Amino acid sequence: MNRTILTYLIFVLLLGCKKTEETTPTLNFPDQVEVLEGAGSAEILISLSNSSSKEITLTVSTGDGTAVAGSDYLPIDKQTIVFSPGETSKKLNVNIIDDNQYETDEYFFVIAGGSRNAKLGNDRTKVIIKNDDLFVPVLQMPERVFFNEGTASPVIATIQLLLSGPAQVPVTLKWSTVQGTARAGEDYEARLNQTLTFAPGETQKSIEINLVNDAIFEMDDQFTVVVSELTNATAPNTVTKVVILNDDNYVPEMTPDGPITPLSYPQMYLTWSDEFDGATINAENWGYNIGGGGWGNNELQIYTNSSTNSYLQDGKLHITATKLYTSYYSARLITQGKKEFKYGRIDIRAKMPIGKGIWPALWMLGANFNTVGWPRCGEIDIMEYLGHEPRRVYGSIHYFDGGHKYRTLGYALPPNEGFNEKFHVFSIVWQENAIRWYVDYQLYHEIKDTDIKYEAFRLPQFFIFNVAVGGIWPGNPDASTVFPQTMIVDYVRVFQVPEN
Repeated sequence: MNRTILTYLIFVLLLGCKKTEETTPTLNFPDQVEVLEGAGSAEILISLSNSSSKEITLTVSTGDGTAVAGSDYLPIDKQTIVFSPGETSKKLNVNIIDDNQYETDEYFFVIAGGSRNAKLGNDRTKVIIKNDDLFVPVLQMPERVFFNEGTASPVIATIQLLLSGPAQVPVTLKWSTVQGTARAGEDYEARLNQTLTFAPGETQKSIEINLVNDAIFEMDDQFTVVVSELTNATAPNTVTKVVILNDDNYVPEMTPDGPITPLSYPQMYLTWSDEFDGATINAENWGYNIGGGGWGNNELQIYTNSSTNSYLQDGKLHITATKLYTSYYSARLITQGKKEFKYGRIDIRAKMPIGKGIWPALWMLGANFNTVGWPRCGEIDIMEYLGHEPRRVYGSIHYFDGGHKYRTLGYALPPNEGFNEKFHVFSIVWQENAIRWYVDYQLYHEIKDTDIKYEAFRLPQFFIFNVAVGGIWPGNPDASTVFPQTMIVDYVRVFQVPEN
């Protein structure tokens, strides 16, 4: 036999006797798995690229994504998976928690750890939990809406109701009106247990209520709309307050010495007044602030309780600023601790002095002034006047909001007229949601509770009537200023709406 052939046969025999080596399998996880939240569990199929004669093991754990262990699924920590020889796939189940709450789809991960007798290919699966709960929208309704009452054409108060998103099923509710200071039938048309339905997909509906017009000069009125029996939605607020803004005018009686206001108004009653008809100032109504020291404004006067500086004459209160040599004297009357009020219409008929450096005011301070101080107590200036500007008065408000804040606006008479020539009526209409300032029934200034930090003005206040001399705002008197100068107050009247 040829030696070459013999060598080849020996090589073939040796090769046939050598054992064939086994291919190491690769472990693979699916990239992602989707499961409905209500399905109970997510099934992850773990596969081998080929079978093996050996036992293959690996560990798996879960990891949070937007889904949170314990809230959205039950966690797994290093659970051992065993492939018996010849097996090429295994199923892993992860329990899903059904919370019956609508939410966005969430996900977590199933992650492979150490493996034995196999290689890791894709070592993790993203498990997406698909929401299968109905969307429960939030009903949104305004806390308060404002409407002018109107005089000629009917006014419809429209309240917008919104859903936070489209629902998949109808959202239904009942709504009713509940009277407050506004009376059913007199100020608005009452409604009881009216049904309103949002069809699937709808997010906006409206409630309409007819208001009743009149020509009565009155306070603003209010009633509420209440929602009940809400289905397939939630609501943080189920009440809307409807404020009917009075837009009627009043024409006062005119005399040669200026307008005169009435002793009564429709739907209000006279709570308190001082007509100043007696021989002396009524001590049950009025006390005094006494002394000098500038009063926080670099004022020059010294306040007294002398009858020279405050007295009654001809049925009117006189507050007189006087000068003696280089000193100035005046009066500052207060109702603190005697007469305090919260809300109402306040009318003050008064006639102003004149002259540079003369600073009269008819105003109010919070009754808690002694405990919280100014400006936290709140200040309402019904009327302030500077003697060198006889045509103009100011209405102001002072309050605390991280520091002293204020709002002010002026009202001017026509040219060649002055507040020192005749009596005028200075009024405020003060309610829980707004304060308005008037001169002779002409509205010129308004502050709403949405404009400022209003809390101080939902508490009682007392009156202050005074005539200051000099100070930061008007400046000091000069050679043109004649003394004495007197502010004359005919009356102060407080009207309020009866409580329910």
